[in-house]
Amino acid sequence: MTRTVLSAVLALVTLGCPEKPAPQQRVTLERTGGTTFRLIPAEGQLPYCLAYTVNMAGLTRQLTMSRLNVSYECPTGRPIGKHPFKVPLDEGPVKVHLIFTSQPVNAGSVSQQLMEADNRQVLKVMNMRLPGNAAIETLDFLPEEDTPAEVGGLLGQDAGGAPAPAGDAGTP
Repeated sequence: MTRTVLSAVLALVTLGCPEKPAPQQRVTLERTGGTTFRLIPAEGQLPYCLAYTVNMAGLTRQLTMSRLNVSYECPTGRPIGKHPFKVPLDEGPVKVHLIFTSQPVNAGSVSQQLMEADNRQVLKVMNMRLPGNAAIETLDFLPEEDTPAEVGGLLGQDAGGAPAPAGDAGTP
């Protein structure tokens, strides 16, 4: 009898504890090549962003650079900067930091704060001086050797460039 009561109490306690919601991913990193990727903001993100990479040695690169040196507008579902970003192969694995803000921020100020951070591998929005609302998303990227495009011959020629025998050129 006590087992039944204990099971019922345990079931009620388990049902009463709300599950922790899964953390929302703010941005998708989409590989476009061995050393290149695009960053695509998820639905409901703050409208402005800055992107940086930091390798294991601490080398920091600002990926987003506007003419006015302020954060980019980062519309949902569209690649940030409208182009892929490149990480040199010899840099090894990098952390990609996306800093989302509710208003445009001075990129120079944010870059300076990043350079002064105790640990650039782990950024926390609480440790940065950012106006308005802000959020940080950190993703990992490991550059890989780019695979060269396969180069073929012209249709109607063999591997040496001579005309191919009839029927070998893909014609009926």
